[in-house]
Amino acid sequence: MESPVLLVVFNRPDTTIQVFESIRKFKVPKLYISADAPRKGNLEDEIKCTEVRQIVQNVDWNCDIHYRFLEKNVGCGFGVSSAISWAFEKEDRLIILEDDCVPAQPFFTYCDYLLEKYKDDTRIWRISGRCYHPNFSLFLKYDYIFTMYGHIWGWATWKRCWEEFDIDMKKLPIFLEERGFDSVFSNKKQIKYYNKYYRSLSNNIELKSHAWGPQAAFSVFMNRGLSIIPSRNLVKNIGIEGVHTKGKLFDHEMDKCESYKIEKEPLFVIPSKAHDEFHFRHHINYKKPIISRIKRKITKMFNKENIL
Repeated sequence: MESPVLLVVFNRPDTTIQVFESIRKFKVPKLYISADAPRKGNLEDEIKCTEVRQIVQNVDWNCDIHYRFLEKNVGCGFGVSSAISWAFEKEDRLIILEDDCVPAQPFFTYCDYLLEKYKDDTRIWRISGRCYHPNFSLFLKYDYIFTMYGHIWGWATWKRCWEEFDIDMKKLPIFLEERGFDSVFSNKKQIKYYNKYYRSLSNNIELKSHAWGPQAAFSVFMNRGLSIIPSRNLVKNIGIEGVHTKGKLFDHEMDKCESYKIEKEPLFVIPSKAHDEFHFRHHINYKKPIISRIKRKITKMFNKENIL
């Protein structure tokens, strides 16, 4: 494998060690590690950040290693995005992991192969390690597909794409005014959803201090970029999984993925409209069945009456 790996860490030694062990097991040849500093006056942060930095310095294999240990806390938004920009100062492609995204071993070769294969194809912007719907019919034909949706829990990209990233999304107002999402999606519900979602972000002046994902997604949408997702889930999020995910149709476990390899490739670089609409309905805009919502509302009313 030739592609470098970037690991972004902060104050979670329990998850960091699991991600780092996967990197160590694969013996990645080139590794960038960026660590945010403890929050000011937070003693627990100081202890845990020190422990995290000790973990990631335990590189005991032949590796070209680069460290970036910040002395002042910059928050999640700047912490991750600036780390990616830092690594891209020296590289033209990256495999990117955060401290709670544990990759299976095939994840590295999957990313490396596709980074090389599509390096000059400006239609492709993101290679994701996550697969939310491994039982989707198209995955019976191909080992990966193209989509308008790219996930950032274990992913890869090129410098040519990251150069379009803007944490302030300065082009967003014009994009919304010119109905940009009409050209990204054909489904009216998707268009309505993203117009509403990004309008809600346009006036959020604190967004960049704690988030970078929506801005990264916007840079892809704005350029009508495509993402690649595998037919098996190659990355497991052990930090928030089960708390912030929605729905019941997602195979988050990395079952049957250790034997994953690319053998059946799609013939055409075309996003799967069927997959994207399914993903939108069952993940992004997922709503529980009406009977479940009624039961929940009655339970809340009953509990409220008991409190009173």
